[in-house]
Amino acid sequence: MKKLTAALLACVMLLGMAPLSLAAPTTQAIVDAALELIYSHEGTYNSINKNDNGAVSVGKIQWHGTRALALIKIVVNSNPTNAKSILGDTLYTEVTTVDNWSYRTVNDEEAAALATLLSTPEGKAAQDKMANGDITGYVTRGQKLGITDGAALVYFADLENQGGYGMSKRVATAAANTVGSFAAITLADIHQAGLADSVAGKYPTLRNRAYTYCQSLGFGGTAGVHFPKKSTYRNGMFPDVASSAWYAKSVAGAVQYGLMKGDELGAFRPNGTVTLAEVITMAARIHSIYTTGTEKFVQTSGKWYQVYLDYAYNKGIINKARYTSNVTLPATRAQFAEIFAKALPAAGLASRNTVNNNAIPDVKSSASYAEAVYTLYRAGVLTGTDAATRAFLPGSTITRAEAAAIASRMANSDDRVSFTLK
Repeated sequence: MKKLTAALLACVMLLGMAPLSLAAPTTQAIVDAALELIYSHEGTYNSINKNDNGAVSVGKIQWHGTRALALIKIVVNSNPTNAKSILGDTLYTEVTTVDNWSYRTVNDEEAAALATLLSTPEGKAAQDKMANGDITGYVTRGQKLGITDGAALVYFADLENQGGYGMSKRVATAAANTVGSFAAITLADIHQAGLADSVAGKYPTLRNRAYTYCQSLGFGGTAGVHFPKKSTYRNGMFPDVASSAWYAKSVAGAVQYGLMKGDELGAFRPNGTVTLAEVITMAARIHSIYTTGTEKFVQTSGKWYQVYLDYAYNKGIINKARYTSNVTLPATRAQFAEIFAKALPAAGLASRNTVNNNAIPDVKSSASYAEAVYTLYRAGVLTGTDAATRAFLPGSTITRAEAAAIASRMANSDDRVSFTLK
């Protein structure tokens, strides 16, 4: 891929936002929510996977190998006579005498017998008890790490059920390293770390489904967006960015979060313009990472930006009729807002400000770009060109300094600006 002219844009990492918190959930409420989530993508009481990566998996949360054997032993011991009649002498003897099923698969006849056993009242009761105990353990381990956000704990439990404590701890640790502590982890943080994980990230559909479910719970602490810092910034890094400049902090953030770089000569060019192609490229990367955990774009032919335009067309980020040509021209502030507002779902741009319709002096609610502009104002991503009127100047071009401010606010919700405009 060719370098972006004078505005080399690095990979974008985006975290979605968790919903606003309701009352803090109890541990049992968290466990119950995790049980429901795990049941939804595992099995039923009589589910049998005869060969699940080298060993049998059984039951409503698909206990695997020796854990499956432990469950079956409990059911057998609850009613030995009935269990023997269902399993038959050979399988019954094996279940009651061996202690390891790490590599035990089953045939069709054995699978049918185990399914019948697990469907008995004893089988269902044993599964309910074991599931509650196991998932309570998952949640407790997350709490011992220091996670306090209820939705994040449900997500953590689902991770552990999927890949064990090694994976759930690894993902949580990565999230904590990004936001500063385990206590600061939100659902959005642990989800992004899960998508980026070498194992959990191989299953983005599963991770995204878990995230959507956890969002719906109303659990957790403070919602937030916190991109991981990818690069180091130091004062004086760019000769044209003075430490006293209004945009210095934003430039630092945009660089640290991997959103922007300097030009080939080592300057940032804060007063330079940003092209439509560059804006669309950033938006495509943001959308791809938010929805799939990756931003792998392969350019096969045409202009360097064509793969990003195609993606943006297909995902509804931009209107093809409006952006089929002239994408190398500077973007207007209205175009920038329209594109960026569609790069994230509503959850990623939750309102924090009261901005009444028609309150922005130069953006009437009837304008085609008004909804996008008002969404970004209410989210605290856009603030206007001055604090007195909050004018937007929709027809003017957007500078790299302004783009850095917007990018850093999207990357870290702590940098978003709170105000009221009525």
